[in-house]
Amino acid sequence: MATSPPLTARDHSPLAVLLDPKQDIPQAELDIRLDDYLNDKIQTAADFGGLANLLANVDIQKKQLENQLLDARSKLDEAKKASANHTSLMLAQTKEFERQQDSVQNRLMIVTQSDTPEEATQRLKGPMEKLRRVELARSYVELLKDVDNLTKEARRNLPANPKEALKPYIQLKELAISLAQLQEPAEGAAVHLVNHVQNTSTRLWVEMKKIMADEFESILKKSKWPDVANDPSREWTDCFEKLLDLQAPEIVAAQEPLVLLPMSVLVKTFVLQFKYHFFSDKPTNHPHRLGDYFFEWFLGTVAKWEDFMRENVGPVLAAHFRGNILAGNALYVDPVSAFITALLPIMKEKVDSVVAGVSNEPQYLSRFIGQLMTFDEALRARFGYDGGNLECGWKGLTWGVLDTWFDRWSLVEKDFALERYREIIKSSDSGQIDYDSTGPGKTKTTYGATKVTDLINSVTTQYNKLRRFSHKIRFLISIQAEILDQYVGRLNDSLEVYLSTTTTVGRTLHAISKEEQAKLEGIGGLESLCKVYGSADHVISMLKEWANEEFFIDLWDELQSRAKRASASQDNLAGSMSYTEVKDCTSVAVGSQDEGSVFDVTIENYERLRNKAEKLLTQAISHAFPSIFKLYLSKPQWTTIGDEPTADSSLLMVTPELDHPLQILRQNMTLLNKTLGTPPFRRIWRSSFDSLQDLLYHEVLLKQDFTTLGAARFVQDLIAIQSVVDSIIRLPSGTSLGMPKLREAATLLSLPLEAEEGNLSLKEASEEIFATNPQAEAALNKLGLERLTNYEARQVLQKRVEGSS
Repeated sequence: MATSPPLTARDHSPLAVLLDPKQDIPQAELDIRLDDYLNDKIQTAADFGGLANLLANVDIQKKQLENQLLDARSKLDEAKKASANHTSLMLAQTKEFERQQDSVQNRLMIVTQSDTPEEATQRLKGPMEKLRRVELARSYVELLKDVDNLTKEARRNLPANPKEALKPYIQLKELAISLAQLQEPAEGAAVHLVNHVQNTSTRLWVEMKKIMADEFESILKKSKWPDVANDPSREWTDCFEKLLDLQAPEIVAAQEPLVLLPMSVLVKTFVLQFKYHFFSDKPTNHPHRLGDYFFEWFLGTVAKWEDFMRENVGPVLAAHFRGNILAGNALYVDPVSAFITALLPIMKEKVDSVVAGVSNEPQYLSRFIGQLMTFDEALRARFGYDGGNLECGWKGLTWGVLDTWFDRWSLVEKDFALERYREIIKSSDSGQIDYDSTGPGKTKTTYGATKVTDLINSVTTQYNKLRRFSHKIRFLISIQAEILDQYVGRLNDSLEVYLSTTTTVGRTLHAISKEEQAKLEGIGGLESLCKVYGSADHVISMLKEWANEEFFIDLWDELQSRAKRASASQDNLAGSMSYTEVKDCTSVAVGSQDEGSVFDVTIENYERLRNKAEKLLTQAISHAFPSIFKLYLSKPQWTTIGDEPTADSSLLMVTPELDHPLQILRQNMTLLNKTLGTPPFRRIWRSSFDSLQDLLYHEVLLKQDFTTLGAARFVQDLIAIQSVVDSIIRLPSGTSLGMPKLREAATLLSLPLEAEEGNLSLKEASEEIFATNPQAEAALNKLGLERLTNYEARQVLQKRVEGSS
């Protein structure tokens, strides 16, 4: 059976082909969608079998569309009817409104005897305003009546039931707050009413507290408080509790340490005693006695009543605040802390009075601030007083005083410290070396350096009790760092004076006299340099020791914490002090992860000065050798022919021209050994002996010719030099301080003409050394000479007269 060819996507169905679209299909059906629909449903001859179902579906869809059309027409008719009814109703209401408006206007014109509605309205403004005022006045009167009723209700419940009295008081207080909040949007209206309600609530609170306080005070008088401190009665405890109940809202809203009402009554007698002794004309109130009396009185009073408070008041407070959010706050559950808080206001008043009185007397201001910080610490230490701040502790009375007086106080302390520093510098012993300051082998400081560090330490004791970080840093930088900077400058000036005196250019520029030059040359110059070195070393040691103390460690940690939180280097880190200012005065490690301390910059300055002094010491010794050894260098007697030296070379006399250099060497080494520690002493002399070794090696050994006797004497001279060294300082076994290369060269130079058992003679050594390099190295090893090269050994042997003949 042949199959019909497949239809393309746009081929017409057979039915469509039979019909003429222009004649047989209505114009309305010439829609491309109908064409697509038929092409989709009838694609093959088999599709005609489902034509009936297709027509049935189309018929169903047609009926559904017709139903939807009928429903839409019905709703449209209903909407049109509703719109017409609404329009009719609006027209009727509009007409009714216009009728009523006309009636009102007519009546207004009749009542006001006006010709026009506008004129009638204008005439009614006055009566309407009066009516508004009457209504407002009535509201005011009702509000005032409510205020009066709340006040009376609160009073009725006192002193019997303070909790009930609080209810109307709280309503009155809330009313006062709401009126104040509503006043601003109303452009400040009803000023007198708002003030009246606020003043009434304030007076009521004062009156409520007075009623309850008077009741408690009467109970205390009956018990003869505080003369007789008996166990509290039930009445005493109940009244104490009622005062706490009354104060409950105030306690909850408190942002600062609050005096408990019952405690304010308990301390009333003590406050009167305080005023009697310290606010009157009694000797205990002498202005120059400062805090000598009243600080001790305060601490003694608290200590005296501590046991009573803990035994009798503590249980009442614990029971009242049990389960309360304030149960962990010492101000409310610790009776001693509550007692201290109640007494502190009168103490603060006295402290402010004293500070103001001595603010222009530096000596007394300094002393009183110290007393005040000691008092604050005593309250914290003896009674565990934390001011209600368990995390940070009590700020102390000093905190508030320094808010006002810190600049004045710090200036006073700075003046005192600088004046003391100037006295130290001017003292006769300031520049003298304190040989008793440390033991043997330790660098000795000067009396002045010791006094300066003592001064710095005393300044620390003046401010280490401060609680505010910015105050501590300002003390450190403006006083301690300032003194240390001045002292390092003075020490550096000493070095500059030394340089200007001991150098030709310096003497020319500064017109140094011969007396001044002689004073700083030789032993005098070395002593001057030792003073600078020892002073700088002492300051460095003390600063490093202080940097490891808890106070300065905490200061550094807080500084780092603030520096890392700073958003820019221009931010202030301590009060008005900028990031850069603090960093330049303390440590370059500020704000980084590096280890450091607040003294890093100062220590670096002193280390630089100490290194400079050590370098000048080395130069002073080394540069003096040519002049000291001048006669010895020009000695022409090394080729003297005489008897052969005996086996014991120590019997030979030291060259006479070496006596003076040995004396100077002993003198210099003795001074440095007394004043410098072992490590710097060794460093300086090791370098100096290297210079002396080069001098004697090149200017004596390589420039002169030696006979056997001359070589032996040269060896003996070197032994004499070494003996001076060994007599001054004892070195550990296996170490030496001298001229090892020169001693080896002298040993080679002084080889005997005849070989001893196991040793080489001069001739044998010469033959080996002047042979090949391996032979020369073997010969040097056999002689135990490790520092000479083959070339140098050959040079030395050439200076021996017998060896070169």
